[in-house]
Order: sequence, then C-alpha cells, then structure tokens
Amino acid sequence: MGVPVIKEYGQEKTILKFFPYKGAACVVPAAGVVADANGNKIVKAGTPFPSNDENALGVLLHDVDVTNGDAPGTYVFEGVLDPDKLTANSITIDDTALAAMPKITIFGSPYSAGSF
Repeated sequence: MGVPVIKEYGQEKTILKFFPYKGAACVVPAAGVVADANGNKIVKAGTPFPSNDENALGVLLHDVDVTNGDAPGTYVFEGVLDPDKLTANSITIDDTALAAMPKITIFGSPYSAGSF
C-alpha cells in the first residue's frame, strides 16, 4: 500500500464577510513585528494598514509573512469584514482607525461600524 496524496484546493482564507471588495497593493514593513515560537514573523489578516490609528488606509486581506523582511500584501479599503474572523486572528481595530476607513464595514457584533 502506498501513502495517500493529500491536496488542498481552494482559496486562501480572508477576513471578508461578503464579496465584492476593493483593495490595493502594499508593502508590509517587518519593523516592529515580533516572531512567534517558530521564529516566523506573520502580520495577520485584518490588521489595519499602515497603522491602527487615524492613518489607517484599510486592513490586510491575507496573512503576510515578513520573516525575511518587508513583503508585498493587499489591503482592503472598501468592503465588508467578518468580525468572527477578526476575533479568530486576535485583531482589534481601534475606533480612530475605523473612522479613518469609512468604506470598511464590520458586519455584526462585537463591531458596529458603518452601514450598508
């Protein structure tokens, strides 16, 4: 008997609740990111970009690995986010960051920003 081949199909998980969304390319800086137990530096999906304050342009669509330095990513500047996915990634978006991203809606509790 052989060893079964396991393949994963589909898309990478995102922080979106609904499609469509609008995003832009960005470079995620490695500075200030703390390494995990395995030595990897991962910036989680849903992290406000470039900062969690009034300068926020959007939130990262996917996890970005910055272990080897600054890395390319995508931030969402218009769309509907899933609060359960933000909570699963331990992401808390500051009220000033939410105010700076008027086209970002977080659907459901515990967040209540924006409207349809």
